[in-house]
Amino acid sequence: MGNLGTAIGNLAANNGHDVIGWEYHESVVKDINEKHANDRFLSGVELHPSLTATGDLERVVDQADIIFVAIPSAYLRPTLAPVAGRVGEDQIVVNTAKGIDADTGLTAYQTVSRLLRRARTVMLSGPSIADEFARGMPTVVVLAGAERVDLLAVSRVLENRHFRTRFSHDAAGIELGGILKNVYAIGLGLFDGKEITSVNFRSVYLTIALEEMTKLGVGLGAKAETFSYLAGLGDLLATSLSAHSHNRRMGELLAQGNSLEAVEEEMGVLPEGYKTLRMSLDIAEKLHISLPLARGLWDVIHGRSEAQSFIFAFIRDFVEGTP
Repeated sequence: MGNLGTAIGNLAANNGHDVIGWEYHESVVKDINEKHANDRFLSGVELHPSLTATGDLERVVDQADIIFVAIPSAYLRPTLAPVAGRVGEDQIVVNTAKGIDADTGLTAYQTVSRLLRRARTVMLSGPSIADEFARGMPTVVVLAGAERVDLLAVSRVLENRHFRTRFSHDAAGIELGGILKNVYAIGLGLFDGKEITSVNFRSVYLTIALEEMTKLGVGLGAKAETFSYLAGLGDLLATSLSAHSHNRRMGELLAQGNSLEAVEEEMGVLPEGYKTLRMSLDIAEKLHISLPLARGLWDVIHGRSEAQSFIFAFIRDFVEGTP
């Protein structure tokens, strides 16, 4: 019942469903059940009475027909492994976690699918800033999975006047779009924090970011056209430009002179994009894929180059590399 989990749970509750969510922090569980609020992770949003919380994950797994996984990817395995045997083939598991496991090299969706192998799995991604759709601002997301009947079941739980879904069979592309956009959202926050807010530069930056996302995604088995739609371009724009984006916020904090340790202390945990950046560069090297923008961001983040000099080098290299 973090930021996204609470927003999704409240969305389903407002659509007429009984929802129970798991949360590690006892104070959050208490606030949701007694005050119908989650000020820690989704402040200012009144929660529906049909949304309740518990600290007992087994209770959630045993009761739910559809399970939404909305936890940081680093905690997927230790959180889900103890209850994996309780999830059956009659349940649908919807993964919203986005990241790549540094130890296994598996994406969050692959990790969930292997841990909960008896369940039918669905991937949800797209422009879904929780603080926005939780307040009734309209958006459209993408659901991907093997069975259309499962996609329809999930869409019936989520859809209303302001929250709509589209379907895809490219689960790899849908997930990778949601993973990789976090990297470039950090970069835009970094430049905004340095007050480099040129619309021209933003346009070029986001265009090349999408190009790099597509190259790496195709190298990992996704379809190129997936990245031109909601879970690629749409999610990249939403995460990079939103004031509510945790990854963009990390970039802003770094631009203000904070160390990685200070950023982690400020935010509680480093956003997914930082670990994904490191993993993306490792994978790209193995696949012989050039990601100069991502490599430049890594150097800026670690103090090997200045943001201002990187921008001009990036523009120069882009122009020289264009036919």
